[in-house]
Amino acid sequence: MKFSAGRVFVLVLAPLIAAALVATGLMLLAIVATEAATTIVVPYLVTYTGTKDPGGGGRTLYIDGSWSVATAVTGIVASPLVALALFLPDGPARPRRG
Repeated sequence: MKFSAGRVFVLVLAPLIAAALVATGLMLLAIVATEAATTIVVPYLVTYTGTKDPGGGGRTLYIDGSWSVATAVTGIVASPLVALALFLPDGPARPRRG
């Protein structure tokens, strides 16, 4: 297997893309828990507890989570992209000019 610049680029960026996807999903859940003043539990990963002041005041969000599980979830999300970069064949060979 030849490691072209494109393959290395995808291998380097796969964890960053996965981390961005996981972080975006968790931030959306935090917004929902805050606005709905409810508790959202993602087992082993995070628990969001949103509260609202009964007098019409502000909102509060309590977060209890695990960084190690978040890292594992990021690795699981990144693994298909890494597998594609490693095991897909190269494109068709380009004819040489000259």
